[in-house]
Amino acid sequence: MRIKPSQPAEWEKARVVLLCQPSIETLFAILETNSANFLFPFDLRKAVEEHRNFRRKLEEFGAKVYDLREMLISGCFDSPLEENIKRLREFALNSVKYSFDKGISAEDREFLLKNLRKTIEVLSPDVLADIIILRPVINISYNPHALDPTTRFLSSYCVEPANNLYFMRDGMLTTREGIVIGNFTLDVRKIENDIVDLALRQMGIEPILRVREPGHAEGGDFMPAGDFVLQGQGLLTDENGVNQMLEHGVYGNVEVGIVMDPNPAMEEMHLDTYFNFLGKSIALLSEDRMKEGKEPIVEVYEPVAESRVKYIKKYRTTLRKYLEDKGFEIFPISLEEQRNFAPNFLLLEDRRLIGVAQAGQDFAERLKKWNIRAELLDFSALTGGYGGPHCMSQVIVRG
Repeated sequence: MRIKPSQPAEWEKARVVLLCQPSIETLFAILETNSANFLFPFDLRKAVEEHRNFRRKLEEFGAKVYDLREMLISGCFDSPLEENIKRLREFALNSVKYSFDKGISAEDREFLLKNLRKTIEVLSPDVLADIIILRPVINISYNPHALDPTTRFLSSYCVEPANNLYFMRDGMLTTREGIVIGNFTLDVRKIENDIVDLALRQMGIEPILRVREPGHAEGGDFMPAGDFVLQGQGLLTDENGVNQMLEHGVYGNVEVGIVMDPNPAMEEMHLDTYFNFLGKSIALLSEDRMKEGKEPIVEVYEPVAESRVKYIKKYRTTLRKYLEDKGFEIFPISLEEQRNFAPNFLLLEDRRLIGVAQAGQDFAERLKKWNIRAELLDFSALTGGYGGPHCMSQVIVRG
């Protein structure tokens, strides 16, 4: 099935959703959370159970769900596509790093690298996907006590895993025009841009743009809303990254509101950590972001249809006023609810969502009063990685 990515509005029905179930790569982040941008340690087994439940709920809703590992090996089994297998093997080969002791001769280095290429050729696609995600580093030296050719070298092993991959939101963003591959700010996550780019191409999906240095852009800062979009600019998505997307017309023929964060901080690293759409006429916003000095400023750009869409800056306003002028009611939440991931739900369709149970009973009751159909699930382990169901998913087809 050929997929044409398009996401005109957050409240349109979610048709195709990308996830990545946490696995062994996540364990390495759990073992040292302070290097991985994780909030706290959690049990990997419980995290996998929570993630499987999330996927099950999405599929019960009717969405087609693809896991990243499934995407990576797409086209590599039944009626295999030579291009897909070749691309997967090449990426896997480049994901393995051999670190040679200075005493290893040039001849032996070539011998070992040739053996690695032979190894990659005999590995199955699912094993190649694991290599791509785990990114092994093999340190090789001569064995002074070698007995035969099979014991000639000594090796030690480490990995440089893509340990945040279960947060599928941030490596890309999906507009009505297609998918943009972002560019991570944090070094620990940069390889994810390459991996999701590969996964999309394995599915036959060509991104419409890739943000490049010195610009940075992450998917949690983007919210489509029909005839306009909100594009966050703050801690992890910067002005240069936003300008690259504006210059290439990735948002389509719609108004663009650049939401500039006056107080960028990791606790509210993306737009979707303090704001979200509950439906086509309701928007959730943290009360803390309606206070003087903390209100995000919106720079509004109007589209100009030429050979390619261009955007012209028209005026500035606050986020709350911009939304109210668009006819949205504001659903306020407390700072405590914000810290407990209340805004980071995934909207399945207008006024229907999957959210985080630890946002609290009062939050759940208020949603009911506003006629929001909410299924608040246990994400108590997964949120240890610093995000909720919106961060963990990438909807590539809505409508």
